[in-house]
Amino acid sequence: MQSHNDMNVAPSVAAGGAQHMDDALELLLQRLWQRAKELKYLLLFVVAATILLGVAVTLLQSPQYEASARIEISRLDAGATGQDDLRLDMQVRDNQYYETQYELLQSRFLADRVVEAENFAQDPVFREAFDIEESDLSPRALGGLVRSTISVVPIEGSQLVDIVSTSPSAEISARIANAWAEQFLAANYDKRFGDTQLARDRLENQLAELRVALEESEAELAAYANENEIVVLNSSATETGEQTAGQETLSTSQLSALNEALIAASLRRIEARSALDAERSNAEVDSALALRSRRAEAEAQLANLRTTLGPANPRVQALEAEIASLERSISSEGGVMNSARQAAYERALREEAELRERFNTARGRYLAEQNLGTEYGILRREVDTNRELYDALLQRYTELGVGEAGSNNMTMIERATPPGSPSGPSLTRNLLIALILATILSLAIVYLADFFDRSLRHISQIRQQLGLQVLGAIPRAQTDDMVEELQDPKSQLTEAYGSSRTTMLSALPSGARRVIMLTSTRPAEGKTISSLALSRSLQRVGKRVVLLDLDMRRAGLSRLLGQSAKVKGLSELLSGSMTQPNIMHLEEHGIDFIPSGSIPSDSGDLIARGGLKSLVADLEQQYDYVIIDSPPVLGLADAVEIGHLAGGVIYVMQANETSIYAIRNALARLRQPGVDIIGALVTKVDHRNDEYGYGSEYGYGYTYESTTS
Repeated sequence: MQSHNDMNVAPSVAAGGAQHMDDALELLLQRLWQRAKELKYLLLFVVAATILLGVAVTLLQSPQYEASARIEISRLDAGATGQDDLRLDMQVRDNQYYETQYELLQSRFLADRVVEAENFAQDPVFREAFDIEESDLSPRALGGLVRSTISVVPIEGSQLVDIVSTSPSAEISARIANAWAEQFLAANYDKRFGDTQLARDRLENQLAELRVALEESEAELAAYANENEIVVLNSSATETGEQTAGQETLSTSQLSALNEALIAASLRRIEARSALDAERSNAEVDSALALRSRRAEAEAQLANLRTTLGPANPRVQALEAEIASLERSISSEGGVMNSARQAAYERALREEAELRERFNTARGRYLAEQNLGTEYGILRREVDTNRELYDALLQRYTELGVGEAGSNNMTMIERATPPGSPSGPSLTRNLLIALILATILSLAIVYLADFFDRSLRHISQIRQQLGLQVLGAIPRAQTDDMVEELQDPKSQLTEAYGSSRTTMLSALPSGARRVIMLTSTRPAEGKTISSLALSRSLQRVGKRVVLLDLDMRRAGLSRLLGQSAKVKGLSELLSGSMTQPNIMHLEEHGIDFIPSGSIPSDSGDLIARGGLKSLVADLEQQYDYVIIDSPPVLGLADAVEIGHLAGGVIYVMQANETSIYAIRNALARLRQPGVDIIGALVTKVDHRNDEYGYGSEYGYGYTYESTTS
């Protein structure tokens, strides 16, 4: 099972990681702030330049006019549902709908419609407003130009949207805003009712074509009837209301009327004859009846034969002669008739004959008209067909809704009007933009300067980027004679090395050899004076210390202590020209010192020999601490060879000068098996203020700060 202590590990690690991230961020911000102070004059120049640029842009910009058209966008299916989850879904869909409309309001498609609708490509006012030559821009480029003038501003908490156009011309701004709103409304209407409108337009075209065809066929029918003297009285129809080809003409009407009148006249004649015969005697009546019966039969046959055979047929002529003979016989017997009855009978007989003659004439005209009826019927059927097609299309057109195809859910609320005064350029807005740009540019300059300048700028870099413990931060010397300043026990330099000594002793691994080597990335970083200062600091706490100048190529420590190259030292000892080390006691410093001696030509080979190892071992037996001033790491192998003999290596680096990359490369060479780097010592730190509190950390009341400013 997991113990209670194990369970608390994860929260502790997480808390520690969060604290580490906060510290790293704080150190980064502090470093950037320090860099900003170093570049303050450059940053002030950037700010001033951007402000002047903003003023210049304001003065050079042409006046801009802003016109606004307002539309209302309503949701079609908006409304409460009575359920919370559905209301939420409705709200989401509403948001999606309005966001979609806002994007459509700024689309290139709408810009192209506006350019085409307003004919901006050929509009001299538009070209003059934007200073465009006639052939400079394509329709696509014109659409982009018009689109760049538009901004869509939804009015919060409402369904209203302002379409704002800003251009160098007040008139053009108003035209663009209004055209943009109108084309958006038209596009939305087309999207909703486009199919119905298209069908209606198609039906309108077809109706127009059929109307012309119907009018032409009716005109042709009327012309044919007039030419052939065909008078149509009315049209017969079927039970379903469809008109047929059969028409009642004037000839058919007259023939029908004459036929009815002829039948009536025949009846009257028969009645008159009956009345006349009633007055005769029975014998005469019988004889007359026989004659009249025969005549009636002859007349019936005559009427039938005339209809079928025509009046010129011999049989018809024979019957007519027989009837005439019967008439004469009947007339010869008419002496006994009453004169009034006789007159009535004769009148009826004349009327019948007259009507029969007229009937025959009308029948002739009808028969002649029948030959013209075929062509007339064809023309009539064409008229009827065109009328039926026209009526069917008209019915479909009515069903689509001629009066109202549908209402748009978007409406124009307020049209744009040309503004009376320009809305820009605004000096305040341009200055604000300039300040924002200046801020961004300044931050970029600070960050890039810090990124590309990888010199040692902050103690945090030693911990974060190099992984070394900071043993101390040594301030820049107040005088040119650093040795004299070290001899003052109250000087800041002495106090700083005293604090570093304490940190060094605590960082030295337990049981490690008391041999301390000081090295650096390159010369002149304070390694030599630090060797002397740490030796003096150890001597002040009662330690017996010997100081070795193993930087034999430069002999900087020997020169610092006033020893010339003629004094024999380590080079002679390691080369074998002398058997005992030349240990000099420096009374003013309280330490022993072995100079470098003459400058050898092969110091690396001398160090690699076994003599140095035995010397260090002998000195370690005689002294509490052996302090070695070694050569720099880069370009030489001496420091690596000496590092294997030391119990701990102190890496000296100069603030604001040494490159992090160079230090990292030097440490990579120095970090080999057997070489223990116990920490770093930062030298030449500016201690004019304690902004970051490093002085309190190291106990000497000053901090490591950049000196480039």
